[in-house]
Amino acid sequence: MKLDKKRILSAAAILATVLAVLWSGYHNQGTPLSSSAASSNMHPTSVASLAGTAVNSETVTIDFSSLQTQNPDIYAWITIPGTIVNYPVVQKMDAADPYDNYYLNHTVDFTEGYPGAIYSHPVNALDFTDPVTVLYGHNMKDGSMFSCLHEFENKDFFDQNPMVIIDTPDYTYTYEIFAEVTFSDALLTYDYDFSTPKEVRRYLDDLKSCKGNFNENIEVTEQDKLLTLSTCFADQDSLRLLLIGVLTEKTKH
Repeated sequence: MKLDKKRILSAAAILATVLAVLWSGYHNQGTPLSSSAASSNMHPTSVASLAGTAVNSETVTIDFSSLQTQNPDIYAWITIPGTIVNYPVVQKMDAADPYDNYYLNHTVDFTEGYPGAIYSHPVNALDFTDPVTVLYGHNMKDGSMFSCLHEFENKDFFDQNPMVIIDTPDYTYTYEIFAEVTFSDALLTYDYDFSTPKEVRRYLDDLKSCKGNFNENIEVTEQDKLLTLSTCFADQDSLRLLLIGVLTEKTKH
């Protein structure tokens, strides 16, 4: 499935808008529910409508060079059509710990505190070539970050919003969502050795045993490339909501 309409946006304006959205969410309602370019004549509302608002039928071309001059840890951009998930993705490039959580409580402009950022651990490759890539985001009261992943607990919503799009400097990756589950708070990339097909299969089998929604029409094997999005629950610190997609298309820019 390929989205057919493209918009080219000013990277500086995008980042400024994202920071404004995050700052507003932090100061107005930003307490988490759990503790755990380049078009100078673009109408301003077009830029404002991109960051933190619903995306239905557009892909996004990002000027990563400009973004990375402001934060070199930005390496991707995530959108989930039909939701407000529309954010930069970061990873702490100079971290010594492969499970570094700097962006759990730092925003993309390095400000300490919520709502943090959408991020991956350094154990994951930046080019989404790992068998399983895991992205983390807070479940915020104001609906920002990964809070809307809980909408996928509704089966109708799950069925009607089947894609996750990841843009990087070189490629656009399209993932088809095949599962939404309530999982343990396990550190996935530590508890599973995803470098081995056997462990990927164990992960897939564990997902199937969980409560959640599944697209039974999608066949997934240990040879596929998987994307897992993880967020917390409001009142269950030991559980995580996972949304899992399988790579169906990789398009070079």
